[in-house]
Amino acid sequence: MTCAVKAASADGRVLEFSNVDMSGGFVAHYADTGEEYPSHECFIGGVKCRADEAKFGGIVIEVVE
Repeated sequence: MTCAVKAASADGRVLEFSNVDMSGGFVAHYADTGEEYPSHECFIGGVKCRADEAKFGGIVIEVVE
């Protein structure tokens, strides 16, 4: 299991991240409803993180310091 599947909003809702299309971009959704999540901020195990588009595609999640 990767850390990305544990990503949640500040209120504890599980998040899913993906590229907008084959050209890239970033989009986040609530896993339970599919509703768009309008932020890059997420929490993994209580640690504040930021999800974003990786340089060559895909998604990267990094700890916010």
